[in-house]
Amino acid sequence: MYVCICNAVSEGDIHDCVAAGACTVRQVKNACGWKPGCGSCTSRLAEVIGTARLASALATPAA
Repeated sequence: MYVCICNAVSEGDIHDCVAAGACTVRQVKNACGWKPGCGSCTSRLAEVIGTARLASALATPAA
């Protein structure tokens, strides 16, 4: 599902960015090459980043 239609960025793209080390909205936007658009996606973007970070933490085995 697309999170940002203006930039054609999907949830999968965001999960990939988080897996590569992006932790913040700004870092994900930079990693995806986000260009300024309408801005209506920013809250959804933050939500998906949180979900991706949680999924990543749960998938990482404890040391």
